[in-house]
Amino acid sequence: MRRQSFTSLAALAALVSAVGCANSPGTVEKKQESSTETAQGKVETKTEQKQVGNTLEATSQTKADTPGGTVKTKTETYVGTVTVYTPGKKIEIMTGEKKMHSFNLDDKDVMANVAGGIVVGSRVKLVEETGDDKAHRITVSLQG
Repeated sequence: MRRQSFTSLAALAALVSAVGCANSPGTVEKKQESSTETAQGKVETKTEQKQVGNTLEATSQTKADTPGGTVKTKTETYVGTVTVYTPGKKIEIMTGEKKMHSFNLDDKDVMANVAGGIVVGSRVKLVEETGDDKAHRITVSLQG
């Protein structure tokens, strides 16, 4: 009797663990790696995407070996709803599973380009690019 009870508890624990680790319905995750050999050198790109419903979080990292040295760039893309927006100062975007992403638009080394008409509640696409020059480029556009 005790052995059967233990087996049932182990099965229940495995089920709870599997359900707890599963993605929300409507979640799609993708990972991709590519490598290209060019006349100037090798280019490697790693991309990860997580789409929950109609929101998106994506990161792409590129490393290029060139005659002048190695160049690295990182691009992060978010599609979601604006929850906080102070023009020229700050924007916060909520993506899937109510995950919040906050960006200071007036930090040193930040070059921000924000489309007109963005207000709290707007659906936007925010792209943040960082390169070896350490400058951050943030572009925010309205999404239909």
